[in-house]
Amino acid sequence: MKKVITSVLFLVIAHQLLAQESPEPRDHHAMTFDNARKRIVMFGGNGSGESKYFSDLWELDNTSWRKVNESEMTERSSHAIVFIPNINKNLLIGGISKSGEYLIDMGFWDGKSWTPVAEGPSPRYSPAIAYDEFRETLVLFSGAGRGEDEMWEWKDGVWTQISLNQENRPLARTRSQMVYDYVRKTVILFGGYAEGKSVDDMWEWNGKEWTRLQVNVPPARNNHLMVSDKHRKHVVLFGGKNRQEGILFGDTWEWNGEAWSRLSKSGPEARDMTSGAFDENGRRIVLFGGRNEDRKKLGDLWSWDGRRWSQLK
Repeated sequence: MKKVITSVLFLVIAHQLLAQESPEPRDHHAMTFDNARKRIVMFGGNGSGESKYFSDLWELDNTSWRKVNESEMTERSSHAIVFIPNINKNLLIGGISKSGEYLIDMGFWDGKSWTPVAEGPSPRYSPAIAYDEFRETLVLFSGAGRGEDEMWEWKDGVWTQISLNQENRPLARTRSQMVYDYVRKTVILFGGYAEGKSVDDMWEWNGKEWTRLQVNVPPARNNHLMVSDKHRKHVVLFGGKNRQEGILFGDTWEWNGEAWSRLSKSGPEARDMTSGAFDENGRRIVLFGGRNEDRKKLGDLWSWDGRRWSQLK
């Protein structure tokens, strides 16, 4: 009898330990692929209950999560994290704290520890950010906060504010997405929340000027996911919300450098405030979490291989 009880207790404890080795459901988190260490990195976000903010750092290797640390970086949501290839570090920037403060603190994660970054753009949350691989430059646009109508670039360790006196340029916005386009070798911006509504405009930044791309686009939305598939050289868009119409999307779109195409109608449930990254190990896009129609925080993990979505266990 004692052996049976011991075995049951062991299984219960083992189950609890395994359950702990995955992130809690959340939204407004940020993910990127650390190409130096070949794994996805995820930081922060909002948990169940609007007052629960995370400062945890997780790594995803294939389908296995590992909690790296409870970071010394401020707990936050609506931030960004991006891998910078020429220094092999991940930059965490922006966000909003539990107290509602727009955050200015930044840090580099090298796989072992955080290094604070002393100077940079003004405090903001939900900025659009992407690394331009052709120009080897990090590009940051807009966001909510004091710098909502600002644009910055980071190169060789130096932040430079970019003049926005160009007449034809994107409106200041938040909850947008910006990625590197491997076909066009430029950075592209789509959607977001501007002037009190979700928008559907699409722009290209070549390092000198903005150009609006006059193409058929997905419906207007904000808080969507947009990731570049480095292997197939396409951009994949999923989900988001149209604020003025109250529509939560669960659709998948692909941009090939010239046109958008709507793809799979099945996959993750409709959501916004999700995050994801391109996993170069598996040549797939990985999505985690978000918020569904019932405003429930999600903790599911999915992958997109260019043809279909698959839920990862």
